Amino acid sequence: MSETSAINRRILKLALPNILSNLTVPLLGIVDLTLSGHLEDAYAIGAIAIATTMFNLIYWNFSFLRMGTTGLTAQSHGAGNHLAMGRNLTQSLLIALMGGVFILLLQQPILNLTLLILKPEGGLISYATIYYDIVVWGAPAVLCTLALNGWLIGMQNTWYPMAVSIMTNVTNIAISACLVILGGKGITGIATGTLVAQWLGATSLLIGAYLLYFKKNRVSLPRKLEELKVGLRRYFGTNLHIFLRTILISLISAFFTYAGSTQGALILAANALLYQAFTFFNNFVDGFAFAGEAIVGHYYGMKNRHLLTKSVKLLIVWGATFALITSLLYFIISEPFLAFLTDKEEVINIAHNYLIWVYLLPVLGFLAFLYDGVFVGITATREMLLSMLFAVAVFFALYFTLPFTDINHNLWAAFVMYLLARGGCQILMSRKMVGLGKPFEYVYTLSVGTTYLDSEEKIKNYLSTEFPSSQFSSFYITDDVSEYSSRKYLNSVLRVESSLTLDEMIAKTKQIESQFGRKKEPSGDVALDIDVVLMDSQILRNKDFNRDYFQIGYNEIKTIQYGQENY
Repeated sequence: MSETSAINRRILKLALPNILSNLTVPLLGIVDLTLSGHLEDAYAIGAIAIATTMFNLIYWNFSFLRMGTTGLTAQSHGAGNHLAMGRNLTQSLLIALMGGVFILLLQQPILNLTLLILKPEGGLISYATIYYDIVVWGAPAVLCTLALNGWLIGMQNTWYPMAVSIMTNVTNIAISACLVILGGKGITGIATGTLVAQWLGATSLLIGAYLLYFKKNRVSLPRKLEELKVGLRRYFGTNLHIFLRTILISLISAFFTYAGSTQGALILAANALLYQAFTFFNNFVDGFAFAGEAIVGHYYGMKNRHLLTKSVKLLIVWGATFALITSLLYFIISEPFLAFLTDKEEVINIAHNYLIWVYLLPVLGFLAFLYDGVFVGITATREMLLSMLFAVAVFFALYFTLPFTDINHNLWAAFVMYLLARGGCQILMSRKMVGLGKPFEYVYTLSVGTTYLDSEEKIKNYLSTEFPSSQFSSFYITDDVSEYSSRKYLNSVLRVESSLTLDEMIAKTKQIESQFGRKKEPSGDVALDIDVVLMDSQILRNKDFNRDYFQIGYNEIKTIQYGQENY
């Protein structure tokens, strides 16, 4: 099997389960809209849109629980670090539980704030509040689901999350339909189905993670509280950028709903129906984005630039193909699609005016989602935030300046160009990133020794020239490890960040030894001895690693470079 075929198979193996499970998400939204669209009050459609946006505003701000967990876990998986994999999940679940409790404690102020931001018409508020008061009790489950899904994707497992997602969404649809159609419960029935499904999903994912990984000892749980502190600085740094980026996404989503609501309940309802097409495509192409997070993160953890860049190129090919197919599909089925969602002719007639933007959205927006996956995989969260800032600026600039007489055309055009700006900006940024546009930097830890005890400055100056970005430990004297020798060695440990491969680094150290004049004198003296003991965290020479002549300098380098947290 060729390399390209192998990568394509891996992409599809990870993407297809995500696509299948993600397709049930807009299906769920479509069913909710359909159920509300056939209630007696036309306000019900807009109320579902308002309520959904309210929870998006809340939960999207915690999306770092999935995205950050996926990237960090995929890199740990690629590096084969079992303890880090378990630690990533434990840290994320603890934060998810704290966030869920926080939402429950502040549920009324959060409701008041989101209603103040969205400013819906009076007739919408009562329906939206009924829905919110029920579904908010699923907050801990939703946040834990984000963490568990992110962790499983990072573990290169998308089939189990798919099974759980399909099961919970089908359960949601069945309960909601029964309560609305058979029980006449209206909005209350729709909300109850959602709440039950949320807790069922979180519980199923937690049981699956335990049975598939922890029970089989494929992953190690932290055994001490101190272990949970390891990597927290990187965890929070990564997730802070995602959190701020998500606030910007929430801002666009909220403004989109707000701008529609200011034009009346009919425009709001029409936009809600058309937005389902975006949600459908979003969840579809996110299947490839999630696959990108797992694959790119895995190869990034391995520091395999060749497979990483090739995977990105193939992901783009898959994304572009499905974007074109989706645009064509929307063009063909738009009429029956709208008729299925609602029987309100006035809403359908208004929606017709803005279908052009639905046709353009997939082909102009797919790169934004794919590169989100790539950036999550390499944890380039700062660059994600910067690209989002640029895209948000483009959105508002176009919304307020485009010359359409119908302001709703401004809204849709600005939204489509916002997606295009996101993807375009990320492509440009990727060209300067390590692993994508630049080679990887490896961290090598070298053991340096000589029997010439007065040559410290000479060695230090020489090696500093050969490795300009290197860091030395102090020089110190140890005994020869041979029990038959009383010779003393002058030692140091050298930390080098370099794009050289391992073979290239070993060849260079031997060349340096030769240039420095390495040879064993008749007396047994050695001018310079350099050994590559570690590459990143991988021990290459156990016999050197465990010796005092290496450990003394190595511990000093660790303390200087990382501090106590990363021991």
